[in-house]
Amino acid sequence: MTESAFRLNGPLVVRSPNWLGDAVMALPAVRNLKTMLVNDPLTVAAPEKLAALWRACPFVDKVLALEHPKKLTASANQLRDGKFGSAVLLPNSLRAAAEAWLAGIPQRVGYARSGRRLLLTKAVPVPPRNPIRLHQRFYYLDVVTALGGPDDASLPALRKNSSANSTDAQMTVALCPGAEYGPAKRWPAESFLAVAKHFAEKHRAKIVLLGAAGDAAIAEEIAKQLPEAENRTGKTSLAEFMEALASARLVVCNDSGAMHVASALGTPTVTIFGSTEPLLTGPLGTRTQVLRHHVPCSPCFLRECPIDFACMKKITPEMVIAAAEVLLK
Repeated sequence: MTESAFRLNGPLVVRSPNWLGDAVMALPAVRNLKTMLVNDPLTVAAPEKLAALWRACPFVDKVLALEHPKKLTASANQLRDGKFGSAVLLPNSLRAAAEAWLAGIPQRVGYARSGRRLLLTKAVPVPPRNPIRLHQRFYYLDVVTALGGPDDASLPALRKNSSANSTDAQMTVALCPGAEYGPAKRWPAESFLAVAKHFAEKHRAKIVLLGAAGDAAIAEEIAKQLPEAENRTGKTSLAEFMEALASARLVVCNDSGAMHVASALGTPTVTIFGSTEPLLTGPLGTRTQVLRHHVPCSPCFLRECPIDFACMKKITPEMVIAAAEVLLK
């Protein structure tokens, strides 16, 4: 902690973002917060569905899994039991501030947004738009720098399950064809199928389909035409999902939570972007390749394409295969 740094009274709890991709993009900020503490532990409070991600962080001392994250009183009670001295709130919501206020946490830090200024003891002004800090990770980092903390934007390493370091000679290619936000973020199933067939035939690769329960329909569409693929979509916990991504030699996915996790685990990852903007939410890892076909209406950030879906359809399986082969070398 620098001399001019804001004094965080311990123990500290950091309220995690509620979405998997956002949580990964917040990792640098939380790692930097840890450096501001002298002897106090750092706890991350997160929805139970995200707890496994934070448990894989060596800079997090404890994870408080919120059992009912949509129930204000229940989350406040869990936070109160932690007897925290400070809370840094990464979500913008009024609910996150109300949780900490109802829990009686003396210091409550976060952006002055969503009408919650009066619930915060230190309201951080929303940073002005900066062309060189457009990525979402900087939005979280700016909370930390406002407290006098470091501005290290690098992606911290995560712990991996030892079984993820597979010595199996057969290549595993993980396909994550879903995207929770909507169809406009999903590369067509037939394109994923063409990529899968290439690696199954040329590399004798094992193909694994991964994703959340909401991705089951598109995964099943691929699995029906590739019966040798292992379809684990909607059948894994987050910890198992992370282990599967860490074990793969290659991940092919859309702009999704899977992209962020695979990138954070250091697995070579090819991502197809369509309706969204990689400058804002692209993967943070170094073993990644982003493919995007720019069209005049991109990025639209719509859930469904109202016209011809050219931004996705113009990215061919051959383009993805070529990018993947380069990454694998």
